[in-house]
Amino acid sequence: MTLAELPTGIRVVGICHPDWRGVRTAAHSFGVPVLESPDLDADGDTIIDRLKSADVTMVVIHGLPPGTESFMAKATDATISIGAVHYSSPAQHGAGAAEWGQVTMLLNWLGQGTLHRLGFAKSGVAEVIRALGHEAFFVGARPPVIPDITPLDLGPGTHVGIFSEMFWRKNTAPQLGAVALMPESTAHVLEPIPVPYLQPVPHKVHGVVPWSEFVAILGSVDLNLYVSLAECLPLTPMESYRLGVPCLMSQTSVLFKDDRDLWERTTVGELDNPAAIAEASLDLMSNRDETVALANAWLDEWDHRAAETWNDFVS
Repeated sequence: MTLAELPTGIRVVGICHPDWRGVRTAAHSFGVPVLESPDLDADGDTIIDRLKSADVTMVVIHGLPPGTESFMAKATDATISIGAVHYSSPAQHGAGAAEWGQVTMLLNWLGQGTLHRLGFAKSGVAEVIRALGHEAFFVGARPPVIPDITPLDLGPGTHVGIFSEMFWRKNTAPQLGAVALMPESTAHVLEPIPVPYLQPVPHKVHGVVPWSEFVAILGSVDLNLYVSLAECLPLTPMESYRLGVPCLMSQTSVLFKDDRDLWERTTVGELDNPAAIAEASLDLMSNRDETVALANAWLDEWDHRAAETWNDFVS
């Protein structure tokens, strides 16, 4: 949404970075207008002027786009309440200051009064922050609203989507190894495979494309893999099931966790074992239709629960 399109009389508006796909999709899932900015230092004054003229009383910043700190100070001066939702797992925080430093900054801003509400998309984190003496909320992303797509003809064989960046937390190497173990299978990936011994795995590189094109690819494969080492609340599995495609996940989020049968169908415990991932993938595809139906029924219920977490956060 552009500033000119922002209607008057909306109480809550979101802000996110346009290039942070998962965070962006989560921000748009909550059903409030979302402004996108790659640099709040450059755009902040213009955004705040428009928010004031539209009578917006609260802004929720998703992730920490550049310029967040100065934007919050200016918004507070304009009597606009600021909320922030953080998207990461505590498992990442042991990797160094680049990971845990954001949480430290958010808590400092909360203590200074420039940040008024702090939410976490990872289940269990808000409880820790509250135990340490700060106010915090769990804010669960809602299932994205998926546009109608025209499935792509990807050719013969089994097509497996591994639509994650090729870095450690996304655990792509074992998943590519799993594709090598699955008969007549092709991996579909976002970027070239950096691991030399895995480059012979049959694969197609799609690149980073606009979201509307991405979901068309996501919905055209036979199976998606999202067996990551750490997650907050992954959007890709929700998108996949909404598109009618099963998605094998790691046991690192609340998705399907309270339905033991569905949890066991859709997850794999051995995250670093390609053979275990391949076996679980074949099992999931063998019960595709039933599992997709069960998953979507669960997501319908989750949508209501996630909406309640958002309403509690912005109330």
